[in-house]
Amino acid sequence: GAAEAVSYDKFACFCKDTTKEKVEAITKGEDSQAALSATIAELTSQRDAHDKAIQDAEETIADLEKDQKEADEARAATRKEYDANAKDLQAALDALEGAIKTLKASKKPSFAQLSGVSATLRAAVGLADALGL
Repeated sequence: GAAEAVSYDKFACFCKDTTKEKVEAITKGEDSQAALSATIAELTSQRDAHDKAIQDAEETIADLEKDQKEADEARAATRKEYDANAKDLQAALDALEGAIKTLKASKKPSFAQLSGVSATLRAAVGLADALGL
């Protein structure tokens, strides 16, 4: 009986110590789980905020790309008009230079030469008026 009592006491102490360790481990695990759940909730909230910021940035980028496309199209139209006006002005300048050379080349310009120069000048003035110059 005494050996059994000693053996029983050892087993009872073992069970008591083991139970205490297991309860502490379970409590620690539950605390860790609660802390991790709180961290997950916080990070999920942050991710939602970041997802919203990304969505807003993508919308802003899309709007700016649309604005840039419209501005590029407007600039292309303006450039086309400028090129046409520059071509017309260069033609008018060339005609005026030709008329000046004709007048300088002849000592006494004829009425036909003066009429031709007059027509060139009228065309140049009309072009300047049309272009707002």
